[in-house]
Amino acid sequence: PSFLSAMADVTVPLLAVDEAHCISAWGHDFRPEYQQLARAREQVRAERVLALTATATPEVRRDIADALELRDPRVFVAGFDRPNLFIEVLRVSGDKDKLGRLVALSRSGGPGIVYAATRKNVEKVVGVLRASEIDAVGYHAGMADAERTAVQERFVRGEARVIVATNAFGMGVDKADIRFVAHFDVPRSLEAYYQEIGRAGRDGLGSHALLLFNFADVMMQRRMIEAGRPSRDLVERAWEAARALLKGSIEELARSCSCSAPELSGALRLLESAGHLERGLARDGQFFVTTPAVAADDLAVDFELLELRVARERQMLDRLVRFADTRGCRRHNLLRYFGDDDSPRSCDACESCKGSRAPEPEEVTAAPRKRKQTEAPSADDTPYDQQVFEKLRALRTELARETRVPPYVVFHDATLRELARALPQDEKGFLAVKGAGPGRWQRYGERVVAITRQSAPAETTPVVSEPRSQPELRFGQPRARRDHPSLTDYGPAARVRPATELWALCASGATLADLSARLGRSAGDIASDLADGVQQGKSLDVSRLLGPERADAIRMAARGANGDVVAVRRRLPFPAALAEIRLALTTGEPSRS
Repeated sequence: PSFLSAMADVTVPLLAVDEAHCISAWGHDFRPEYQQLARAREQVRAERVLALTATATPEVRRDIADALELRDPRVFVAGFDRPNLFIEVLRVSGDKDKLGRLVALSRSGGPGIVYAATRKNVEKVVGVLRASEIDAVGYHAGMADAERTAVQERFVRGEARVIVATNAFGMGVDKADIRFVAHFDVPRSLEAYYQEIGRAGRDGLGSHALLLFNFADVMMQRRMIEAGRPSRDLVERAWEAARALLKGSIEELARSCSCSAPELSGALRLLESAGHLERGLARDGQFFVTTPAVAADDLAVDFELLELRVARERQMLDRLVRFADTRGCRRHNLLRYFGDDDSPRSCDACESCKGSRAPEPEEVTAAPRKRKQTEAPSADDTPYDQQVFEKLRALRTELARETRVPPYVVFHDATLRELARALPQDEKGFLAVKGAGPGRWQRYGERVVAITRQSAPAETTPVVSEPRSQPELRFGQPRARRDHPSLTDYGPAARVRPATELWALCASGATLADLSARLGRSAGDIASDLADGVQQGKSLDVSRLLGPERADAIRMAARGANGDVVAVRRRLPFPAALAEIRLALTTGEPSRS
């Protein structure tokens, strides 16, 4: 306001708006403050307005004209094609594959940018690149301004080969010789994707735009979209708590309204955009209220518009997924999206037309995890029996139901791993395990030892690091059976349960991993029986059985596969039995929850 007041006596011949797509509530990078530009134009009596953007669809162009109150504007579209960019979407199996590809690309590709969706992933990629002796720096919104500026200048001057960044990086970067832009995570929209790959090859020389794609990333982006839509109740609770405090730490505010800091973040963002409070720098964690007289019922937060924006963001993400999943020319589909219907249907510069140019992945070493000085080496670094661990987890689920407490109250996962590692044969061995004290022996000990004494320590099947939610299976063949007891009668050998008991266990909330451990059968065999039952009309909550993220990933992978479950399995970032895939597809589209 003070700047506009100072300009009140000046006639402005031209008001130029850069990154004009930010004014559109339906664009990929909406910024509420841009919507004040129409009023600013009126106050400074601008004779002409020039709005510039590199990523506006026809719909967003109309929105820009309306928001700036432009009457019959002249629109110049210079063309979206960047013929020197080789556009590639590469399906990958998971983070290890992605990291190996990025290491190989960084060695061969010259200066480059890697985009990641979260600060955690930025730090992960930087750590692996540095461990591979590649000079990499990280950039994200959680860094202080001076630190971000220093990192950007290092990259622009050529002192760092690769910069790994969230979408906070890029605007105003003046570096023409960027040879590749890679996406470690799926971007949220085609507009964001096109804007980010456009930072490569500005010198006109050949450059590589590589999107590393798997459906697990799509699930993560969907969760992030939903996190930006706090409930009305949470926003109003946060506001009442903020009014009571007037100023203070966000941590204190989270305690006052009984929610976590991540949950509170979305509510504060809305309140800040509406002008009701201000937050300090990202690192100081402070806030202060600017409109303490406003009651919760009178907040200037448009919840209906918020719902529409979230729906729009989902739609934009779905378009990005369709682009990544297409078999046609990448360039043609991208240009057509931005309104260039005359672009050729094939090109010489995308992997759909000319094959992949991505280098083969290198073996990578993860950056060592920093330990606190007081932290002792973890016992998780030694092997344990994976099959026993899965049976103990299933027992824990049963005990939790019997005693009506959460599973972690019975045993933590770390304690179960220790039990699967030590394989105690009696009370003395049980009590020697950290986290398994006398009280737990009295309540659960005999049932635990009935499982662990079936496996002598010499027979342990070692597994290192974090456990999988399900043991790896050889698909189409039954799992080799050992003399483990069932969880109810602890006899000398597991027995296969009849179909009636299988469905009863499903109704009680058992997961596929629980069923596999309890019945001594492969997950694929069980899924096949359940799929047959569903086809015969039985009711089954497949998302609960498989886990919602796993079920949604399978259904997303099935789009465009025309029912070919083998093709679906190739697309998945995790192993899955064909019967499990068929079972997931019995409920159709991915959930929106």
